[in-house]
Amino acid sequence: MPKVVDHEKRRREIGEAVWRAVARRGMDSATVREIADEAGVSTGVLAHYFEDKDELLVHALRVSVERAAKRMEGQSAGRSNFEALGTVLKEALPLDGESRDEYRVWLSFWGRAAYSGALAAEQNHWYTLWRGVVAALIEACQREGVLRADLDARREASTLIALVDGIGLQAIFEPERLPADDQEAAIDERLASLKTNS
Repeated sequence: MPKVVDHEKRRREIGEAVWRAVARRGMDSATVREIADEAGVSTGVLAHYFEDKDELLVHALRVSVERAAKRMEGQSAGRSNFEALGTVLKEALPLDGESRDEYRVWLSFWGRAAYSGALAAEQNHWYTLWRGVVAALIEACQREGVLRADLDARREASTLIALVDGIGLQAIFEPERLPADDQEAAIDERLASLKTNS
């Protein structure tokens, strides 16, 4: 009897393998052969599931974003809207070994997305969703009277995410100068400056 393959599970396993290979060696050095070896499959199996390397990388980006989103959701559960706002920003920072690897993967995607329409579209999709979540939390905090009513929630969401990206980028290249506590403190200080009682 032929072996039954769970195709969605296999695609996810391959996505995780791409993530590991890119985190370890970078986007350009993560060859299709290395990714296949990491996933424990042949290059033919990769070709069966993914048309080309960009499609494979888009899938891996989705896996990476889903990992971060699950962390954000788990860490935000049961918290106030203001605490949740801080959480969804801080969970995207390179604060420990796993999140530093994740951030390196995102950096690799950013670099390639500048030259790939498919990756750029995927990257923009996830940023749009993330900005929407942050803006919705800002608006909830404004309704509760926690954050200033004069803030433009969409603009502030973009600013906060740009702050996270800048902190994360610097922390990857200068981890001694920007340890986890300092990264989180920078976010806390910015959010505190937006409060109604600041």
